[in-house]
Amino acid sequence: MPTAEDLRQRAMTAVRAGNFTGARSMLERARERAGSDRDQRALIGLSDAYVEAELHGAEAGLQRCAALLGTTGLSPATRGRILSQLALLHLRAGDAGAAETSISQAIPLLGGEPEHLGRAYLTRGNLHLHRREPLAAVSDFEAARDHYAQADMAESSGKAEHNIGYAHLLLGDLVTALRHMDDAKGTLSPMTLVMQSTTNQDRAEVMLAAGRPREAARALEAAAAAYGAQGLRRFQAESELVLAKTLLRQDPARARVIARRAARRFTGHGSPTWALRADALAIVAEIEAGGTGRALLTRADELVEVLRLNDLREEADQLSLVACRLVLRRGDTGGAAARLSRLRVTRRHSIAHRLLSHEVRADLALANGQHSRARREVTSGLAAVHAWQSSFGSLDLQSTLVGHGRGLAGRGLDSALGDGRPHVVYEWSERARALVSRVAPVRPPPDEAIAADLSLLRQLPEGDRTRVEVAERIARHSWSAPGGGEIGEPAALDELMAGLGSDSALVAYVVRPHRTAALVVTDGRATVVPLGDGAGLRNRLDSIAADLDMAASRTEGPMAEAIRNSLARNLAWVGTTLVEPVLPLLGDRRVVLTPSGVLAGTPWTLLPGLVGRPLTIAPSATRWLQLHAEAEVGTRVGLVAGPRVARAEEEVTRACHAWTGAEVLTGPAASSAQVAQLAQRVDLLHLAGHGRHSGENPLFSAVELADGPWFGYDIDALAHTPETVVLSACELGRVSVRSGEEAVGMTAAWLHAGARHVLSSPALVADEVACEALARWHVLVAGGAAPAVALAEVGAEPRDGPPLPFLCFGAGW
Repeated sequence: MPTAEDLRQRAMTAVRAGNFTGARSMLERARERAGSDRDQRALIGLSDAYVEAELHGAEAGLQRCAALLGTTGLSPATRGRILSQLALLHLRAGDAGAAETSISQAIPLLGGEPEHLGRAYLTRGNLHLHRREPLAAVSDFEAARDHYAQADMAESSGKAEHNIGYAHLLLGDLVTALRHMDDAKGTLSPMTLVMQSTTNQDRAEVMLAAGRPREAARALEAAAAAYGAQGLRRFQAESELVLAKTLLRQDPARARVIARRAARRFTGHGSPTWALRADALAIVAEIEAGGTGRALLTRADELVEVLRLNDLREEADQLSLVACRLVLRRGDTGGAAARLSRLRVTRRHSIAHRLLSHEVRADLALANGQHSRARREVTSGLAAVHAWQSSFGSLDLQSTLVGHGRGLAGRGLDSALGDGRPHVVYEWSERARALVSRVAPVRPPPDEAIAADLSLLRQLPEGDRTRVEVAERIARHSWSAPGGGEIGEPAALDELMAGLGSDSALVAYVVRPHRTAALVVTDGRATVVPLGDGAGLRNRLDSIAADLDMAASRTEGPMAEAIRNSLARNLAWVGTTLVEPVLPLLGDRRVVLTPSGVLAGTPWTLLPGLVGRPLTIAPSATRWLQLHAEAEVGTRVGLVAGPRVARAEEEVTRACHAWTGAEVLTGPAASSAQVAQLAQRVDLLHLAGHGRHSGENPLFSAVELADGPWFGYDIDALAHTPETVVLSACELGRVSVRSGEEAVGMTAAWLHAGARHVLSSPALVADEVACEALARWHVLVAGGAAPAVALAEVGAEPRDGPPLPFLCFGAGW
C-alpha cells in the first residue's frame, strides 16, 4: 500500500505531465493517509499550493503557502521547504524583494538535505536571472546541480545544467550556453512534453541571439502550442513573449499582436510583472512598426515609470530608448537629446540593448546633420559586434551574428553617402560590407564528432527525419570552434590605390533604400558615381537568375531563343543601370568588385561593359589586398568527376591534358574520403558534379560524390586548402544573403578556409558549356594566365548557345 509520501510524489509527477485532475485526487488520498503527521500534511498542502498556482495563478498559491507557515509544531526543514516554494511563487508573481527574503530564510533551515537545497539554489539562481545578474545565477545553478547530483536526482540536475547554459546566454557566451544545454539535453529529452518545450524555448533564445530568428520562431511556436495543449497558460505566455521578441525586427506588427496576447494570459494567470514585460514589448513593437502618435508616446512614458517601480530595469531602458526614436520621428530633436542624456548604458546591458543605444544616438546625430558624430556612434557599436564575432571560429555563427550590426552599418552608409566624400564612402563601404571578413579566419582543429556526423548525414536519404537532427548537431557543434579574437581595420584608401596599380580598378557598389551609388577607385583617384534609386533592380536580377537557369536546360528550339532574348534585355537593363555610368572611369582596367549583398547572384561577367574584362569579386577591398598579395596558382592539380553528370568525366579528362601530373578521380574513386585527401595535397582543385545550395544553412551546400554529398562543413576538416578551387557544379555558386550584406555559400566557405581564387556560377550552367569553357580555361591557366584573366578570355570568345555565367571570387590575379 502506498504511503502518504508515495502518493504526494505521484501527484507531483502528474503535475509535471499536466494531469492536474489526477494530481488533486492523489493529494486527497495522501492527506487521508497522513493522519495527524503535521509535517507530512504540510508537505501535502505545499504540493496542493503548487497545483493552485499552476491552475489559478501565483496569488492563489501564495495564500496557501502563507497559511501553511502559520502551522505550529513544524520541523525547521519543513518550514524551509515552505519558504523555498514561497520564494518561487513570489518570483513568478514578480515580487523579487519578497522572493529574496523568503529564500534567504529558507536555505539555513534546510540543513543537509541535498534535494531541497538543490531546489532552493535553483530558485535563487532564477531570482538572479530576473535581476539580470547572470554571474551570480551561474554560481547558484552550479550549487543546485551539485546538490541534485548528490541526491541522485539526474533530471533535476539536468534542469540546473540547462539553466547554467541560459545564464551564459545572458552573458553573451553562446557557445558555452549551447554546450551546457546540450549536456542537459540527454537527461531532459526523455521527460515530459512540457519539459521538452521548456528546453526548446530556451534554445530558441540562443538561436535568436545567434541571428537565426526564423529557426527560433519555429521552436517557440511549437513550444507555445505544446503548453497550450496542456493548459499551462503561464508557460504558453512566456513562449509567446519570447516569440514576440523574435519577430520584433522582421514583423513588428505581428510581434505587437503576440505580445498583447501574452500580456492577457499573464494577467489572467495572476502574473502582473510578467504582464508588464509583455505590455512593454507590445509598445516597443508598435513604435518599431512606425507609430508616431502623441498618445503612443504618453503610454510609453507612463509604462516606463511603472516598469522602474517594479524593478524591471532592462525593459524600462529598452522602452525609453525606443521612445526616443518615436520623439525623433515626430521631429523633436531637442526632446530626444534630453531623453538620451538621462539614459546610461553599461556593460550590464545586453549587446542588443547597447547596439540599440548606438542606433538611436546615431539617428539623433543624423537628424542634427552631425554626420561625423553619427559615424562615431556606429563605429563604437560595430566594434562591439566584431569583438563578439571574433570569439567564435565558426563561419556559420560569425555570419548570422551580422544581423546585430545590420541597422548600425546601414546608418553608417547613409551618413557616408550624405557626406559624399570618396574617402568617407570608401571607409563605410568597407565597414558595412566586411562585417564578417574583418574577423581573422581561424582554422579549427579536426573534430572527430563532426566528421562522424557528416559521414552519417551522407548515408541518410532525403526526407529521413534523422537528417534534421544530425544536421542540427553538426551546425551546433561547429559553433564551438574558438575564434582568434583578432579584428582587422579596413585598409587605407591610399594603400588600396597603390595595390591596384595602373591596370586595375575597384568598383564598390552601395545599395540603400531609395539610393544606389558606386565608388570607383584607381591608382590616381576615387570617385562616387550616383546610380539612381535602384528601383526595379532586384526584380531584374531575379528575372536574370530565372532566365539563366532556363537557358541552361533549354539549349535549342524557339523557347531557347525566347529565353536568351529575355536574358539579353534584362542584362542590358542592369548593365545600363550599374555598369555604363562607371565605364568612363575604368578605361581598359581589370576590375575588383565588392557588391552589396542586394546584388548577390549578379552574373557580372555577362553584363555589357564587363564582358571580356578580367573581373574578380572580393568580400571587401581590404580582403582583396590580402589575397592579392599572396595569390598564385601552383602546378599540383586535382580533378574530380561526380556521378550522374553526362560530361563530367570528359570535362576533367580534357582539363587534365593541360597539366603535367594532374590527378583525376572518377567513378567509385570520387568518394568523400578520397576527395578530401586529394584536396589536401593539390594547389588547384576542380569539382565537376551535381551540386545543391542549401538556403536554410548555406554550409550544408554540397557537391554530389560517389558516396553521397560533400558539404561546406567538410572543408573545415581539411588540413590544407587548395589555392584555387573550381566549382563546376550546378548551384554551388549560389549564395544566401544573411542580414542584408553577408553572402554565404560554398564559395564563401572555401575563401574563409584559405582559398585565394574560387570559380563558380551563380546559376545553372549547361554541361556542354562548362565542359568546353573550363577545358579552355585550364589551358590558359596552365600557360601562366591568372584565373580571372583566363576566365575573361574564355568569356569573350564567340558563343551561340547557352551563356557562361562563371565568376571569379577572391584575388582573381
